[in-house]
Amino acid sequence: MSIFKRIFSSYISHKKVSIRNSLIASTALFSITTNVAFAESKNYVAVEPLTCDIVKSIALPSDEVTCLVDRKQDVHDLKISPKQARLLKKADKVFTLGTEMTPTMRNWVKKNSTVVLGVSAIDIDDHSDHDDHGHSAKKHEEHDDHDDHGHSAKKHEEHDDHDDHDHGGVDPHVWHDPHNIIKMGKVVSKSLKKDVPERKLRKAISKRFKTFDKTLEDLDKWIVKQVSTIPSSNRVIASKHKAMDYYGDAFGFETISLLDFIGHSSSLRPQNISKVLNELKEENVKVIFKEQEPASKLVNNLSKQSSIPLSSNQIFVDGLMMEGNTITVAVHNTCTIVNELGGSCDETTGFDLESNWGSLNQ
Repeated sequence: MSIFKRIFSSYISHKKVSIRNSLIASTALFSITTNVAFAESKNYVAVEPLTCDIVKSIALPSDEVTCLVDRKQDVHDLKISPKQARLLKKADKVFTLGTEMTPTMRNWVKKNSTVVLGVSAIDIDDHSDHDDHGHSAKKHEEHDDHDDHGHSAKKHEEHDDHDDHDHGGVDPHVWHDPHNIIKMGKVVSKSLKKDVPERKLRKAISKRFKTFDKTLEDLDKWIVKQVSTIPSSNRVIASKHKAMDYYGDAFGFETISLLDFIGHSSSLRPQNISKVLNELKEENVKVIFKEQEPASKLVNNLSKQSSIPLSSNQIFVDGLMMEGNTITVAVHNTCTIVNELGGSCDETTGFDLESNWGSLNQ
């Protein structure tokens, strides 16, 4: 047999094996997909956009997950419409961040069908010994009694009714720390498994949560790496609301809430302005991060009086962006913070993580 015929024969044989293996793999995949697809479908309602993204990333593809609130809606001011009330009543389960973020859910969180996965449902990570995140126990001790930074209970009481985003003294923005999102996901996963008697379906949920968990662990490591490029003296996040403390604790930033000093954006007393300007100077603040477009009058005013520039991009503190997913907002916020404070952000790797997460919702 000629060399050409031997090569051609070998090629044909290899192709037959490849096709046969592909058919076997396809059959197995079809079998698994079919088993999940024909599982008894559940009807879940997730109240906030962030909650909806988390639930969709863990729930079985056969389940129907309805997002109750549009991304354009501020959940702080949400009022349940008759149509939304009907959706909540018909749902097998309702998932929500809780009343700290969405006050209108106060009458729903008491129902057996409601699952809370926000700040009141998880144990918050204590980063006091996370030296690998550049946030040592000493740093925590130095700021435990800094009432000027609005971290004490007394300070919360003084300003609870002055902030237009009042959270009753509890900061609900836990998802800015990826490890807290993992804990939120565990609450969801545990709840979803209770709805499926079949072991193979519970295993399918566990497998989805495993991908969910790994993506967030990778995100955490990615953020640590990006933050490490910022000069240590620049690691201060100054913004309007008290919303980035979990992020600051996790990744080694001092956080300053401007409203903790001012009391209310419509009450710009000279002594309060002077106080916050001194704080911005003492803390070597390089940038004031805006939380909306266009920036609020308060932030604009303080930027002009302090000669500290505003961030070129806004940070998103209350949930998802108009496009993208949970990872998208984390990557955007991190790159905005890192680049503005003198670091260098690897957006490409961040977008890869975003894509991994997005594959869970396909």
